[in-house]
Amino acid sequence: MEPRTITIHDVAALAGVSLATVSRVLSGGSASATTREKVEAAARQLGYRKISAEKRPEGGQDHALALVISDLTNPYYSMLCAGAEQEARRAGWPLFVCQPEFSSAAEDTATESVLRLPVSGAVVVGAAMEQGDLDEIRKRLCRIAQRMPIVTIGPRVEGVSCVNITSDLSLSVRKSLAHLVTLGHRRIAFIGGSGGMRSSSTRRRAYFEEMERLGLPSDREMRTDAGFTPQAGEFCVNRLFNDASADRRPTALIAINDLVALGALRQLQRIGLRVPEDVALIGCDNQFFTPFLNPSLTTVDLHPFDHGVTAIEELIASLNGGGGSYSQIRECSLIVRESCGAMLGARKF
Repeated sequence: MEPRTITIHDVAALAGVSLATVSRVLSGGSASATTREKVEAAARQLGYRKISAEKRPEGGQDHALALVISDLTNPYYSMLCAGAEQEARRAGWPLFVCQPEFSSAAEDTATESVLRLPVSGAVVVGAAMEQGDLDEIRKRLCRIAQRMPIVTIGPRVEGVSCVNITSDLSLSVRKSLAHLVTLGHRRIAFIGGSGGMRSSSTRRRAYFEEMERLGLPSDREMRTDAGFTPQAGEFCVNRLFNDASADRRPTALIAINDLVALGALRQLQRIGLRVPEDVALIGCDNQFFTPFLNPSLTTVDLHPFDHGVTAIEELIASLNGGGGSYSQIRECSLIVRESCGAMLGARKF
């Protein structure tokens, strides 16, 4: 019986750090000297090494990997793709990027397009994990998993044999709310998203649960589903502020992502409201443009680059007899900048 392949999950457990931290250290990313030393010592003790090109199966034309992704125009997915491409290139595996349209009308065509790819395994993220009812999503993932090993990124789907990587989306909302409450806010709105997307529903549910736990008003008017674009942010601001009296307006906004926050920021400024003096604003994803906005945007970093790196590493481990079927719940980080008003101190609203 061959020994089990050591993965970064084992390294993280021994070092007492998160999977994302191990991924950053072993990929040459930033970390403190103490943390780097702990991770490297744990890797040496376990005899861990990254799967290299030499471990790749030989022969045939399907010895490549696929990244099945929904929308590379979204900076979140672009960062995830960059991490996946870096790790695949380092390990000597070609990587196909596939963007099928998963909808009720195109379901069979989209799934078949993935099954026809000349690849040994696939990382699945975005629409394939999000769109459709849960049974439909489970069915499509099981079909793909029967053809090849897969790693999924997004809310876990029970009944699918694969390694799953998911961000703690509920925690991302709770961190944002806790920060705003500390600053004195009580009327806090959640903007953007879509009820048809599982990750969006998770965040929305976390918003209502946490608002109720904190004893804050969480009426339906304080949640506006409009999508994931800057235009959605503009729409949400118009809906929340145009006709509401001053005592009914939110004093803080949590956006589903940084693109929605970008549109919200622009529209707030258009209608004469100052950020953060009049309205605090928090985004999500920590996209490249967030430090350069005026004011710079407070946001939650879900570490998509690290997700991409780890997903490819886990997929290669599965192809070499390791892996398994389990879920990694990854850390998120609140990045405090100017738009939340922390620099103004706690205030009364």
